[in-house]
Amino acid sequence: MQYRHTMFYLLATLACSQAQAWSRMADARVHAINGQPCFTISKKEEARNGTPLLGALTVYDISGKPAEEAWSFIFSGTTTLPIHAKACFLYGHAPAIAEATAAAKLKEGTMYSVFLNGRPDDPSDSTYGYKGKFCITATANGEQQVVPITSEMPAWRDEICPAPASAP
Repeated sequence: MQYRHTMFYLLATLACSQAQAWSRMADARVHAINGQPCFTISKKEEARNGTPLLGALTVYDISGKPAEEAWSFIFSGTTTLPIHAKACFLYGHAPAIAEATAAAKLKEGTMYSVFLNGRPDDPSDSTYGYKGKFCITATANGEQQVVPITSEMPAWRDEICPAPASAP
């Protein structure tokens, strides 16, 4: 009899923990094409989840508080677009079927965050989006350079662009 309450508490705790929605934010992949950022998912994510379906993409300037939207696009209604790791969405170039905002000029020394609002086709997968960060710096000849910030880097948490590496 003395274990009845303990057993009830244990079962109630397990039932509640199973009822909670566990969600997951996956890493987006940011790389450059002709000095402009391009956004996609990693090959690892595609292998894990298959081809996710994208509903929207938003880029924020997170160098100040509150963050400011730099560019976004969204598909109307229930329209989605598959995201493949081998393809990417170039900054400022929305798919023709999307509604987009004007792309702000990217500023040197500024950190940006991108959110790909998409999820795998599998409803049992808890992934609800893909997030990435990047900085804009200038090369020695003054051209724009995209510096991807991975979630393992201190700059991800600090939200401050890392200092450029000095030449030897």
